[in-house]
Amino acid sequence: MQNPSLPDPSSLKATSLVDIAAELGRHSVGGGLTRRRSAYTALHCLAVFARKQFDFLIKGLQPGGAFEADPRYPLAFLLEATARQTSFDIDVLLRSISHREGSSSTASMRQTLELADRLATAAIAPAVGHGLVEPTVMLTYFQKSPTIRLMPYAPIAVIGIDFSAVGDRNRLAAIAHETGHHVYRQITVNYLSNLDEQIETLAAPAPQAESERWPSWLLAWEEEIFADIYAALIAGPIAALGLHKVILTGRRDSLVEDDGDHPLDALRPQILHTTLRMMAEKRSAEQRAALLTATEALEAAWRQTLKDHGSPTEFLPAGGDAPVSLGEAEALLCNLVEEMLNGALAPLAADAGRALWSSGAVESLAALASCEEQFAETCRALSGSPLPELALRDRNRVVAVARFPVKGEGGRRVVGEIGDPHLDELREAGLAGAALAADRWKAVFLAGDWTTQEGGSGIKPPVMRRSATRRPPYTPYRYTTPSSGGTSSGGTARAGGSGQPRSKAAK
Repeated sequence: MQNPSLPDPSSLKATSLVDIAAELGRHSVGGGLTRRRSAYTALHCLAVFARKQFDFLIKGLQPGGAFEADPRYPLAFLLEATARQTSFDIDVLLRSISHREGSSSTASMRQTLELADRLATAAIAPAVGHGLVEPTVMLTYFQKSPTIRLMPYAPIAVIGIDFSAVGDRNRLAAIAHETGHHVYRQITVNYLSNLDEQIETLAAPAPQAESERWPSWLLAWEEEIFADIYAALIAGPIAALGLHKVILTGRRDSLVEDDGDHPLDALRPQILHTTLRMMAEKRSAEQRAALLTATEALEAAWRQTLKDHGSPTEFLPAGGDAPVSLGEAEALLCNLVEEMLNGALAPLAADAGRALWSSGAVESLAALASCEEQFAETCRALSGSPLPELALRDRNRVVAVARFPVKGEGGRRVVGEIGDPHLDELREAGLAGAALAADRWKAVFLAGDWTTQEGGSGIKPPVMRRSATRRPPYTPYRYTTPSSGGTSSGGTARAGGSGQPRSKAAK
């Protein structure tokens, strides 16, 4: 594709970033399936994807372009946001490579990352097996705190773990929570049917009855609530125990400080406690007893923590002017947790044969200590089998997941595509000169929420709404496999979504 003329200095920035990713991506050709090659394959996909994103914006929004303009978001701003996220992905993928090289890491770092990769794969596998998400390569690297980076142009999720995990294996349990973010973004938007209705519903104000049921401060926590639930479903009580410890490292007043993104610290453990109790009811008598004993020990410990911190009774929602009682907030929170567990996550909660990373013990005095021992045993058992990797197929035109341990639909797409058939068709139409309304080109620009991660674009996706006129909440995706040599406008990409639409802007 011929590169349209870009305004300076955007031309230099866009071209240099694409050239960097493309040159690095050439390392993806040839060789066996390795962590290193998966990262380079993602860089190859990024180069093609970013080139199309830049060209799409320039083609439609330059003087004389066919797109409907939005004066709030000038072309220079959109190009800068796209460049920023392209740079971010290059940085993260390069770190995932360098942190595994002998010249830039220690043996203990490399061992920790190998374990983290296996835990992340184990965390996503149940969601793949139950049809919630497509097979996904899980790649980890070190950074200051746990996070996840989702890349719509390849079936890969990159998880950052904090360096202290090298000396404290229990901190790796946070991988289950970060994986929950990936699952959430895969199942909150479906591009298969009723596209216009979905877009209009998402953009519209919440129905009055719905807004009365779920206050805005609770909906603002929605994704983090989901990720906490997922962590408990995968890791068991060790996830709640780890959360307790993290919260206790904060300031005393932080228990009732609402950041408008994460559930209130004073209430957050209840998300996992409620999940553990509901999951226990689906298990065998012995497993149920162990889970319930561990949960009771966790609840007792948290009650003591609240007492030690002055037994707070209310909090002020972010941006609000009236306090809310903790008792009222806890009841609403638990109701929302139950709704999520009765939605698409119900098969995971009911899967009694699925091994947890920890399950507790029947003896109350040993319940919590046994969780750490069980997690250690889980980590020791995760070895031997080859990890899933990205591979280029069909003369390097298709990227696919190889060796995923669980059978699942999808896990492949044409190189350079966003991954949502609807968005890919819009982008191809725009590149061909079609006139697009502002909401259409913005959807392509966001690419799910690729450009809003880490505050890239400043455009905040709307909170997910639930109403009687929409599909049930948290409905799993269904995928179609791309045919050999397919194109983005021909419906060959996976049907489902980029895996990135969020209920709010990323942190």
